[in-house]
Amino acid sequence: MEYRTLGGTGLQVSVIGFGSLSISGMYGPVDDALSRQALHAAVDAGINFLDTSDAYGVGHSERVIGAFLAERADRGQILLCTKGGNNMMTGVRNFTPDYIRSCLEGSLQRLGVEAIDMYLLHNPALGNMQSQDSYAVLETAKAQGKIKHWGVSVNTLEECDYVVTSGQPAVMQMEYNVLNQGAAAVFSRAHAAGVGVISRVPLLRGMLSGRFDEQTTFVDGDRRGGMFAPDKRPALVAKVRQMSAIAATGGLSPVETAVRFCVSHPAVDVTIPGIRTPEQACANAAACRALPASLVAQLQQLA
Repeated sequence: MEYRTLGGTGLQVSVIGFGSLSISGMYGPVDDALSRQALHAAVDAGINFLDTSDAYGVGHSERVIGAFLAERADRGQILLCTKGGNNMMTGVRNFTPDYIRSCLEGSLQRLGVEAIDMYLLHNPALGNMQSQDSYAVLETAKAQGKIKHWGVSVNTLEECDYVVTSGQPAVMQMEYNVLNQGAAAVFSRAHAAGVGVISRVPLLRGMLSGRFDEQTTFVDGDRRGGMFAPDKRPALVAKVRQMSAIAATGGLSPVETAVRFCVSHPAVDVTIPGIRTPEQACANAAACRALPASLVAQLQQLA
């Protein structure tokens, strides 16, 4: 496993993290025992960064991680990142001080820890960040020892730019993958400014694994059925087939190629593919090396 320093936090993070939306039940039914096995396999393979949110399955992901942590003798070497402010069931986002304070307390309880290594505001709009009300809450929580560092998970390039120029959040999380490379330049600016960079959705919610095609159906409760609606899917599948062809020239699988593409960006400190099984944990952990420059150049043409 390769480790990088997460911005100016000093935290040494595995370049591959554990994205836990996939163990929340929001992509269809999950087996919590299997999820804990996946977490064990990931950490045993060198992954030390677990990313979750109070919104993932209304706290379900955090509870599973909390149960897992109680089974580890090396708990102190595992870094936790969770988020608050975005209710993914109702679609309501709330970044008022009282709500963020309650989100944080709930996460601490579900995870069963006294302190969280990295706490992120979960997709605040630009105006939410500019008001800075919740920033004060996080600074207070940091002074109290409830969180060690804080940052933001954002959705737009304008929001990314604000994070970098404001100089306040220690870390920024943003989508970045083979088919969505828009954040590449702002990641470089963030790195130069000492802001940690977390690349989320490296496998585009499973699409870049090559497992989905035009006829794929999703089980009830799997939110990807709406994300990958039938009218959107043919164009995505065509791009994935192009990526798979490029991967094959290097003797690589689509999954390894997609994850390593994110690792190849020198400003990305950690990327967080979704993991559901021990096999996926081991495969993702192994994808911790940058791709050859020639393959990166070809993949850059797909965006």
